[in-house]
Amino acid sequence: MNQQQLTALATIVLILLYNQTQQQQTFAFYVLYEAWLADYALVLNALINRRRARRRFHRMRIAPYAWRINRPQESCFDVYYNDLTVPDSTFKELLRVNRATFDVILNILGPRLQRQNSIFRDCIPPSTVLAIGIYRLAHGNSYVSIAPAFCVGRTTVIEAVQDVVNSLYDIRKEYIKFPETVAEVQASIETFTDLSDLPNIVGAIDGSHIRIRAPAESSADYFSRYQQHDFIIQGIVNGRRLFIDFACGFPGSMHDSRVRRCSDVYRNAENRNILTEPVENINGEEIGPYLVGDSAYTLGPWLIKPYPEGTRDPDEILFNKNLSSARIQVECAFGILKSRWRILQNRFDSRIAFAIKCTVACAVLHNICIQNGDDWDEEFEHDDANYQSPGANVLRDGEDIREKLKDYLANI
Repeated sequence: MNQQQLTALATIVLILLYNQTQQQQTFAFYVLYEAWLADYALVLNALINRRRARRRFHRMRIAPYAWRINRPQESCFDVYYNDLTVPDSTFKELLRVNRATFDVILNILGPRLQRQNSIFRDCIPPSTVLAIGIYRLAHGNSYVSIAPAFCVGRTTVIEAVQDVVNSLYDIRKEYIKFPETVAEVQASIETFTDLSDLPNIVGAIDGSHIRIRAPAESSADYFSRYQQHDFIIQGIVNGRRLFIDFACGFPGSMHDSRVRRCSDVYRNAENRNILTEPVENINGEEIGPYLVGDSAYTLGPWLIKPYPEGTRDPDEILFNKNLSSARIQVECAFGILKSRWRILQNRFDSRIAFAIKCTVACAVLHNICIQNGDDWDEEFEHDDANYQSPGANVLRDGEDIREKLKDYLANI
């Protein structure tokens, strides 16, 4: 091996040794780098957790959770309800029902409104839940404005209103019942005895509109002649202004006569399941029980409406006067309903289904108040009283019955 070969071999050996040293140093660097990254991650996590803890403490100190807020022990309602020295009129200004009626409603709905205590605090009693729900229906205030008045949170108000409305809606058939037996029909007829000379009137029928926010679907169907979005309620009342039927939720564009045809009362009356007895003998003719309505309705054997408003026949004028004396009761009932439960005067921004439940709940409360002698004397206006319908299809037998009733009034 000559000198040049030895030099080349030595050079190769040195290069291999250098590469091996570089690989060892690179490996050692990566080991140290990974250890440094692990230590850095631990320190960074510790700093982040420390900062989060400080923020959490700061947020809890400045803006605690709603259930941690210290509120007064007694609300305005607690004082008015528990302090018997507070005049009943003052209590009625708050909830629009007197204390005795409130107790009656509480006995009815109390078991449905009972809640369980949580690990954080005791639940609010059924009386407060009921008061919150009635206050919302009576005044129509927002949930945010109601919460401080009862020393509770906004979510509690929302849940209380939903519980009260759903509970009242569930018992609607117990307090809004159309008379079916002869005794029930006769009792309803007797409520009109002192109001009109027309015999055998069972109830007065009319409709009204409840404003709503424009629905996302079928918006045009709910746009009424009042240039607003609403749904229709059709009510039938007896002479005491008690609702004996309450159909709710028809689109605002529907005509009154079509609403009548879509109601359960219409189907039952047409099938002669209701309004068949007792029969009144008038001048040798038998007249069955019937309802009275305005000119927007179609004349029929069980629904009598007035003669055209411009009539000059004295007998027809007398008939219209007596029919109006009975029919005005349903307009008064709607006026009292909207005057007492002012949520019905505002526009509902909730879903239509819940707005319908709220309206029915107000009708149930209306009947409970009247049944317990809790009257409402505030003045009101009925927005549908002056509406006149174009010519309607007149049923022959309905016209005959109206003629007989007109002759009866002319001869008494």
